[in-house]
Amino acid sequence: MKKFARIVSLILALVLVFSVLAACGSSDDSATKDEAKTGKTDGNKSGNTGKDDTKSDEVTEEDVYNQWWKLYIQRWNRLVPEIPLYSNQYFDLYNAKFENFVTSPYWGPADAIISTTVKSGQDNSAIIGSSTDLSGLFRNAQWGKSSPGASDLDVQNLVTGYATEATGIDGAYTWNMKALAEEPVKTENEDGTATYTIKVRNDMKFSDGSAINAKNYIVALLSNSTTIAEQAGGTGSSGIYFDGFKEFKEGGKGAEFKGVKLLDDYTFSVTVAADYYPYYYAYTYAAFTPDPLPLYLGSKGEIVVNEETKVCSLNDDYYTEETATEINNNMKWDSGLPFSGPYTVQNYDESNKIATLKLNPNYPGDDQRGKATIETITYVKVIEETQMDQFQKGEVDIIAGITGGDETKAALKVVEDNPEKYAETHYDRAGYGKLGFRCDYGPTSFTSVRQAIIYTINRPEFAQTFTGGYGTVVHGPYYKGYSAYKAVEDEIDLNEYTYSDSKAIKALEDGGWIYNSKGEDYVKADGEVRYKKLEGFELTDENKAFKTVDGKYKTEKVGDDYYMPLAINYFGTQPNSVTDLLVSTWQTSDIATTNIGMYIQYLSTEFIPGLYGELYHVPGYWDGVWKLNAINFATGFNSALYDFAIRWTINPDEYDDYSDCLLKDDADFWTDYQEGFEPVDGPRTDFTSVYEKIGDKVTIDMVEERDGLAYVTVDGIEYELGMDFLSRAMVYRTEVPDGWTP
Repeated sequence: MKKFARIVSLILALVLVFSVLAACGSSDDSATKDEAKTGKTDGNKSGNTGKDDTKSDEVTEEDVYNQWWKLYIQRWNRLVPEIPLYSNQYFDLYNAKFENFVTSPYWGPADAIISTTVKSGQDNSAIIGSSTDLSGLFRNAQWGKSSPGASDLDVQNLVTGYATEATGIDGAYTWNMKALAEEPVKTENEDGTATYTIKVRNDMKFSDGSAINAKNYIVALLSNSTTIAEQAGGTGSSGIYFDGFKEFKEGGKGAEFKGVKLLDDYTFSVTVAADYYPYYYAYTYAAFTPDPLPLYLGSKGEIVVNEETKVCSLNDDYYTEETATEINNNMKWDSGLPFSGPYTVQNYDESNKIATLKLNPNYPGDDQRGKATIETITYVKVIEETQMDQFQKGEVDIIAGITGGDETKAALKVVEDNPEKYAETHYDRAGYGKLGFRCDYGPTSFTSVRQAIIYTINRPEFAQTFTGGYGTVVHGPYYKGYSAYKAVEDEIDLNEYTYSDSKAIKALEDGGWIYNSKGEDYVKADGEVRYKKLEGFELTDENKAFKTVDGKYKTEKVGDDYYMPLAINYFGTQPNSVTDLLVSTWQTSDIATTNIGMYIQYLSTEFIPGLYGELYHVPGYWDGVWKLNAINFATGFNSALYDFAIRWTINPDEYDDYSDCLLKDDADFWTDYQEGFEPVDGPRTDFTSVYEKIGDKVTIDMVEERDGLAYVTVDGIEYELGMDFLSRAMVYRTEVPDGWTP
């Protein structure tokens, strides 16, 4: 089910190839959906921007992207769809026998260890500790799952190589000339499509010595665009962005994939469909890694090439249940198929969840990670409470992702006391711990309430307490090391929401929270909570039936009108020190409750039931009763490719599956701008978006910025640009207008 796929952490990315291209950060309690499409430009690229870092006076697509990004962040900041509580530092400890071991938000231990060397005379091995279980699914860590396990993904990263694109420690994407014979060529076609022609080297080998050619690069794309792959546990949608995907998938036997061609033994091309081009990160359409053909074809499947057109298809023998079974079996680590990367899986102890990897002598390295030299890598499970003991006993050489004040101080003391034995590397987190909301239900569906809540949390103090000084606060969904932020940091207009109950009260009053339960004027001295009169589209069945779980407050009907209480059902994940801190500094605080007329009910939940069930309403985890308004968890930007184009959709066919913050921005509804529009009493029925209607008419030079918000006038109508519009324009409307300067 697609709805289940929204709960991933890092993204982490669009197509599985990006799992091995993007450097994986430390695993945490982050929860985001599979990231949307990523990347655009030609030649060498900076992954932070998709552009070359060379300075120039020429205005580029990157400049346009940065301006759209700024407007997107500013609107997010006004709407407060979630509250960033802290952005902490991560510390990775390692055995001092290692040299050149450095990590970053985009470059996790599985990348760093490849570039690492062992000091002369020391044992040439590494034991990496991970807090997540291994499953043994190392060839395609997401196969048959809603999201890949972090440890499985790390092992996959180590056993996969020869990617056409590679990332560096700063997230920068470049063509990998250890796999490519020449840089890919992009051709823009008259029908609006774009073709990437990719020529790979003719001297590459799998771990068993067998040759790698162009077929190995397109086999996963072809196979995982069929219903056979779906039967085997795949998504069946790897080729969705390429021309002819629908016809190929629905056609089955004999159908050709128009946009995939095998030009010769070492050259292939893919044509991006017009619906997905132009696109700021378009170069990632040319990102591929090679796989052994049987992994995705079974024993009888073959790639068939039309001799005249060079278009590819799969033979009839592929389309069988037997093939689906074989594909599923071949995904196992011990299926006998070779590996393409720096290491091979020598053994996996399923009972103890230990994977042992051996150096692949046939792998020459890549342009970013270099050539691995450590002979043996072992992945083991560690428990947070005992990992420092394991580390000091020599049971693990590397432990990653240490954070929090007490934990960080204890770890650093170990290094300080034993500098000859231990060392550390650290980086600022690309992400944050947060208080998330259902922005489509109850009081938290109103911006005024979310603003009031953020005003009543002393976030700098919260961050200081939780991180012990090893962290800070951000005011939107960004990482301060991200290139777009650096480009606009002197001009971006963000509300820092300084701690203030008086500002919270003003936000509530401006938002209509001025009544008591009888529909009369709210009087603080009465000791009651505030109420708001529901009107127009606010009158959904869920809002009219809203109540706190304890039954203390509910939406009241007074005559023909409905009044909603300012009462929050807050689910706190446990065990979790962030939850404990929120309870003591927010949920039970007078400033956040009695001072402003709000009631907060705390309900303890485990992570999975809280997120999958109460927040995202995933079938099988949710009891069907709307309850949750707020829950604390975390989010990460572990890919330098920043694209949220579908995450703010107002389309009901996409919303349940892809909406991150469960918010439909009123500014994105086309009907609201039409002459004579009047909101009805009840839920919306027309979900036509502004971007759908005028997106292709808008360029960045048409935008007027007022008080941090963006406006544009088209055909005599002024539109306020909403989250859906801005997120799409950010990656699809980056052309540089004549004469425009940022």
